[in-house]
Amino acid sequence: MRILLLLRGAPGCGKSTWVEENDLKPYTLSTDEIRLMYQSPVMDAEGMECVSQENDNAVWKTFFRILRSRMQRGDFTVVDATNSRASELNRYKELCGEFRYRAYCVDFTDIPVEEVKRRNAQREPFKRVPERVIDTMYARFSTQKVPSGIKEIRPEELDTVWLKIQDFSHYRKVHHIGDIHGCGTPLQKYFSDNGGLKDDEMYIFTGDYVDRGIENAEVVKFLISIMEKKNVLLLEGNHEKWLWQWANGEICQDNTGKTATEFELFTAPELEEAGISKKEVRNLYRRFGQCAYYLYDGKTYLVTHGGLSTLPGNLSLVATDQMIKGAGSFNDAEKAAAAFSRNTPDNCFQIHGHRNPKGVALTGKERVFNLEGGVEYGGFLRCLQIDHDGVHPAEVKNDIYKNPEIEKEHQALAENPIADVLVAFRHNKYIVEKKFGNISSFNYTDEAFQDRIWNSRTVKARGLYLDTAKGKVAARAYDKFFNIGESEKTSLGSLRQRFRFPVEAYVKENGFLGIVSWNEYDGDLLVACKSTTNSRFALWFKEMLHCQMSQEKLEEMKAFIREKDVSLVFECVDMEHDPHVIEYSKSRLVLLDIVRNGIKFEKYRYQEMCSVAERFGLEHKERAYVFETWQEFFDWHDTVQAEDYRYRGRRIEGFVIEDENGYMTKVKTAYYHFWKQMRSVACEVKKKGSISNTASLATPLANEFYGWLRERYAAGELKNMPQDICGLRRLFLEVKRK
Repeated sequence: MRILLLLRGAPGCGKSTWVEENDLKPYTLSTDEIRLMYQSPVMDAEGMECVSQENDNAVWKTFFRILRSRMQRGDFTVVDATNSRASELNRYKELCGEFRYRAYCVDFTDIPVEEVKRRNAQREPFKRVPERVIDTMYARFSTQKVPSGIKEIRPEELDTVWLKIQDFSHYRKVHHIGDIHGCGTPLQKYFSDNGGLKDDEMYIFTGDYVDRGIENAEVVKFLISIMEKKNVLLLEGNHEKWLWQWANGEICQDNTGKTATEFELFTAPELEEAGISKKEVRNLYRRFGQCAYYLYDGKTYLVTHGGLSTLPGNLSLVATDQMIKGAGSFNDAEKAAAAFSRNTPDNCFQIHGHRNPKGVALTGKERVFNLEGGVEYGGFLRCLQIDHDGVHPAEVKNDIYKNPEIEKEHQALAENPIADVLVAFRHNKYIVEKKFGNISSFNYTDEAFQDRIWNSRTVKARGLYLDTAKGKVAARAYDKFFNIGESEKTSLGSLRQRFRFPVEAYVKENGFLGIVSWNEYDGDLLVACKSTTNSRFALWFKEMLHCQMSQEKLEEMKAFIREKDVSLVFECVDMEHDPHVIEYSKSRLVLLDIVRNGIKFEKYRYQEMCSVAERFGLEHKERAYVFETWQEFFDWHDTVQAEDYRYRGRRIEGFVIEDENGYMTKVKTAYYHFWKQMRSVACEVKKKGSISNTASLATPLANEFYGWLRERYAAGELKNMPQDICGLRRLFLEVKRK
C-alpha cells in the first residue's frame, strides 16, 4: 500500500537491526547498500576499510529513481537513511503528495549519543563512521524538526501503521458497485431501485469510473456529490490515474510512457465540455481508497479492484498496483479466484471488478464475486448487496452505450499513430487548437514565435488541420522553416555541411497562405488560411479561387484532391484587401506546392506540381535558380543581400531554397526587410505621432520617411492616408521625387 516509512537516526542507532527484526528487509531501500553496489569498501589513509563517499551523486540519483519507480506502483517502502536534514524529509513529503502516500518518520534520535558511539565502534570496520559525524547529526536532530504532514512514531509503535480490519455489521446493508466505465444511467437506476443513498447503509465502489462509456461527466459529477459521505468508499481502479493526470494538466500516460488515448481523445473532452472542475477532480482522487477490508456478521470480506489470490497476514505490504490490477496477469482472474478459495478460510470472501476475460457469472463461485459485467458495451452494471440475511447479487442492464460502428471508429482512432500527435499538441502550451466540427487546426502561438520555442511539435503545428474523429490529416501546409542565419542550423556554416546539391531557389511571393483540401463532412473543398476556415482571409482566398477558376476546373480539382489525398498550398496576393510589403499591379493566386496529407511533410516534385497547375489553369511558383555547387550558392546569396537588389527588374520578398533532399530555408531581400520595418514605424506613428526607439532608424531614408510621417501626423493628414505600407510608400516616394 502507499505507505512510506522514513527511518531517522545516526549511524549505529539500530535502524538496520530494527528492519531485520520486523521482517521489512524486502521492502527497504538503503543508501549504504547502494553505495556498496557502486564501489566495494576502500582503504583510508589510516589503513582502515570504509565505504567510499565519492559516488554520492550517483548513489542518490539511483536511490530516487528506484524510489519513484516503487511509489508509482504504490509499493510499501522503508527508507533506511539518517534523514537528519529537514530538506531531505521535505523532498520525501513532496513525493508523497505526488503519489498520494502516507508518510511516517520512525524516530531513533532519542537514543543517547554515547550509546550510539559505542554501537558504532562495535560495527564492522568498513561500516564505522567518525564520531564527529555522529555529533554533527545529533546537532541537526535538535534543530531541524520533522515537517508537518509526516507523522512521527517510535520504533515500538510500528503496529499503528498497518491497515486494520473494520466491522461494518452495524450497517443494515453493504452495497458493492462494480466497474461503471462512464455509464451513468444504469448507476442511477441501481440507486433508484434501492431507494437512493441511505445513511444506514454502506456503499463500496470497486473503481473504473470513467472511459469507454458515453456518460463520463454524469458519473464524475455524481461521485463528487457523494465523495464526502462517511458511508461511501470509492476504491481506485486502473482508469482513475488518468483523472489525476488530467486534473493536473499532464498527458495521461502509464508507467511505460504509453498514452491513454481513450481518455485523452474522448473522456477528457467530455469532462471539459461539461465544465467539470479540475480542482474538484483532484479532491475526488484524493478520496480514493486502495481496498476495503471488513467484517460483517463474523465473516471477512476483502474488496479490491483487480482481485488477489490470497488474504495476506498484512495487507499494508501489498502494492497498490497489485490491488488495482490483481494477482497474476489480466487473464488469470479465474486462477486467482480459485487460489483465493484454497488459501483462505470458509468465512472469508472476496469482491472485485476489473477483469473478467471469460465472462464468468456473478454467482460467488468459490467465495469470489466478480463485478465486471461489460457495462460499457451494453452489458450489466454488476452490484452485490450483503445484509444480515445473506448475499444478494444484482445486475442492471445498460442501454446507453456507443453503437458498434462508433466503437469501431473510436478504437481505430485510439490505435492510430496520429492520436499521440493529437494528444501532444493539446498538451503543448505553445500550440493552439481551433475546432471546426471534427476538424481542428493546430498552430504555434505568438509566444512560441517571439521566444523561439522551436521543437519537433511546434514546427509541425503550422497550417496543420487534423480530423480528430478519424485520426488523419485533413489539410496541411509546410512545417515551419527558417531564414538563413535565423538559427544555428541555418547559418551559412551549417548549410554548407547540410545542403545536398543541386539546390534550387524559388521566388517567394508576398501574401498570405491559402490551403485547399477535401472536407468529407461537407462533401466539398476545405478552403482555409493558416489557422482558420472562416476568417476574412479564408473568405478572401475562397473568392479569389472562384474568380480565377471555372466551375469545370474547380470540379476537376476537387476530384484530384480527393483521389490523391493532398493539399494545394497557395500564396494569396490580395492587393484589394490585404496588401503586404511588396507592391503588385494586381492580385495573384500562386500555387506553391502540392503536399500529401500526412504528418510527415512530403510534397510533389516541382515538375509534377507545374503539370497539375497548368491542368487547372493556375499560376505556379517560379523556379529562379539552380545551384550545382556551394560556391555558386554562396556568391548568389551575397548578391541577393545587396540593398539595390532586384530580381529581373522587380522588387520581391525573397526566395525559398530547397536542396536535393527537400530541406528548406529562405532568404529575404534588404528592400523587404527595410519596408517591413517602416511598416511598423508607420503603425506606431499613426497611434501616437512618434516612435519609442529612434535608434532603430539606421539609414538616411529611414529617418526621412519617419520625419515625413510625423509631419503628416502633426497636420492631421495621416489618418486619411492609405493604411497599408504600399500606399504610404508610394505617396512618400512621389513627394521625394519632387
